Amino acid sequence: MDLFALESKPKLSQRISALLTAGIILLGAMPGAFALSPQVPVARREKASSAVESSEYFPLSKASAYLEKNEHAKALKYLVEAVEINPANILALFHLGCSYLELAKTSDIPEQQAVYLEQAQQAFDRVLDLNDELTLVYFKLGKIALMKNDIEAAKHYYQAGLQSDPGNAALIFNLARVYDQNNEKAQAIRYYRKTIEADPRFTYAYNNLALLYEESKDYPSAEKAYRQALKKDANYNLARLNLGNMYATTGKFASAQKLFNQALAKEPGNEWVYYYQGNMYLRQGDYRNAVAAYQQALSINPQHATTYYLLAVALSKLNRMDEAMQASLHYMQLAPDGEYAKEMKTLIMAVKLSQSSGLLFTNSPSPVLLHPNQ
Repeated sequence: MDLFALESKPKLSQRISALLTAGIILLGAMPGAFALSPQVPVARREKASSAVESSEYFPLSKASAYLEKNEHAKALKYLVEAVEINPANILALFHLGCSYLELAKTSDIPEQQAVYLEQAQQAFDRVLDLNDELTLVYFKLGKIALMKNDIEAAKHYYQAGLQSDPGNAALIFNLARVYDQNNEKAQAIRYYRKTIEADPRFTYAYNNLALLYEESKDYPSAEKAYRQALKKDANYNLARLNLGNMYATTGKFASAQKLFNQALAKEPGNEWVYYYQGNMYLRQGDYRNAVAAYQQALSINPQHATTYYLLAVALSKLNRMDEAMQASLHYMQLAPDGEYAKEMKTLIMAVKLSQSSGLLFTNSPSPVLLHPNQ
């Protein structure tokens, strides 16, 4: 599902919005006034070509080649040029904002990221000054606000977008996510429900609604929402895994294993299938199978720190302390200031002390099982 798809309406603003959504800025897609006919005499053809090259559509066509390859830094020069030629060109302004936003997402220098975000904001604000009915722009401004950690601004942009397009399920969902991330659970539930009312096929909303029900231990409502998500999309493994995890949490291990097997059949390369299985085995005290599952998850994604933490716990339960220490060291390398860093440091130190003193290490940590996808 394209979360940012817009309904097509006969209004000019909506036709422009559809053009923005498709990302069409090629010269060949411009209005017919810029199309050259082979019957036009040479002199007129040269004149028309000159007019095109002096307009903003010439640098726009140059930028499009880079945008198609996601080379936003290279596209910037031509987008800036297009805006300088015509400061009211919505296409140029929109894609200028998008390019700055994409550069901000990939920047690992905070000061540089802040500059890119500000430039993106200015471009999108200018688009809204020209036309405040372009729904897609509110998505972008909401994203910028979230990257700035400005929750209230994000709410404002999504709500403003809904004033223009009140039935836009993706906007409603994004607003629900903001409430969810800000721990405003009642509002999050309300807007996830509104998302489903606007679009009953919106599987993400069912899944996130189920997670909130599960947190409040309303397991029947959570199960119903997970099942609804799977009914809408039988391949939606995230909902399947979350439902299996809920079954494991509540002691329904056979039902959980059935769902994990189904998920594994659909996605044998999905690390989370093995992660959830490991959690289930850990709850059951089946530490050998837990270790095997976590190791399989790490063979797919060796950069997930929490899996190393849980692997260290399972290994320590089996008194395989050298291996537990190695898993702890991997965790510390990936997340030196992580949530479980203190626990891992304690385990490492205890193993080293036991090795130096010849004493048997018996104090293994207790696991903390997580919902990694919330």
